[in-house]
Amino acid sequence: MIKILIPLSCYFLGAIPFSYIIVKLVKGIDLRTVGSGNVGATNAGRVLGKWGFISAFLLDMFKAFLPLLMLKNFFHYDMNFLLICALALIIGHTYTIFLSFKGGKGVATGLGIFLALSPKSIILALIVFLVMVSIFRMVSLGSVSAAITLLITVIFTESNANFKIFTFIIAVFVIYKHKDNIKRILNGTEKRIGEKVG
Repeated sequence: MIKILIPLSCYFLGAIPFSYIIVKLVKGIDLRTVGSGNVGATNAGRVLGKWGFISAFLLDMFKAFLPLLMLKNFFHYDMNFLLICALALIIGHTYTIFLSFKGGKGVATGLGIFLALSPKSIILALIVFLVMVSIFRMVSLGSVSAAITLLITVIFTESNANFKIFTFIIAVFVIYKHKDNIKRILNGTEKRIGEKVG
């Protein structure tokens, strides 16, 4: 029973829409009606500025990092069970029951997952993310580049086959969730950091 309740709890924890809550509390705006319409840190940043992005990003990251770290280091669950919990967290974030199953794109939550389960594999992806964002000022481009980098890194550095499969699923999922951003990048209409809306 406990191995059913824990992943279920992870889903509901992942489903907490911090970006939506912050924007609603500060501006009284439904985040789904402004900017890209996405309920994630990047869109929160478009409404609230840098502090809004940072706050939402960190909250979305820690809601995955902290429970997985506890399950791994204090309760000593094996990797296969941790991957089930990680999948529940990211599904909760991207398809939150609290907003009619419309959530974020999973980047910050994914970062929290990999920081807890495989911190070494995320370092290069983080560097790529920061470099791409610094140069092009587009979080979406940095996120897609980081997802690809993470997948390549895990394939060559991790030994657990299920972890590799999980990383492949997450990377493809993150890229898929950014399909509209990719279209806007290609036609030159993607918003850059610092451009506010609403």
